Amino acid sequence: MGLDNIPHNYPCKTRGTAVKVPRLNNENQPILEEDGSVMTRIDCQATQACGGCPYTTELAKQDQTSIGNPVYGMFGTDCWYRGKWGNHLLAASGISEESNSFYGDNEDGTEKSAESCIQLADMIDEILYEGEALIIQGEDARPDLRYASWYLRWAAEYADGLTCWY
Repeated sequence: MGLDNIPHNYPCKTRGTAVKVPRLNNENQPILEEDGSVMTRIDCQATQACGGCPYTTELAKQDQTSIGNPVYGMFGTDCWYRGKWGNHLLAASGISEESNSFYGDNEDGTEKSAESCIQLADMIDEILYEGEALIIQGEDARPDLRYASWYLRWAAEYADGLTCWY
């Protein structure tokens, strides 16, 4: 089963900085909502180009050698995280998946609260503080863990947690 983590509230949309474009059908015509209005989607590249993406803005402020490697969701959207890889990292780190994972903490596992994001980031930081290499497939996975921690904290602060899609 796959798992992607998506901002619960897209910060660009919440802040009014998202560039929206019409959603088109297979005949290149706008798709209409039930009320007759045009259905839109966020154009991430255009939003980033005009400085309206809180994810890329905050990521750019980070020291890339200390934040680690971004791991994007399966559709390549920058503010999505590949939670399946995150859970693999947690398991390799010895963090139990029962209550500590990238799956949601609500009843059906589809929402991860901001508080849960912070708690998991703290657990990851404890692993990183110990300083031992975490070798997965011959590579040190600590940079991936550093990014996971940063991403969880970003999602807690900017997106009010995560939606879990699988």
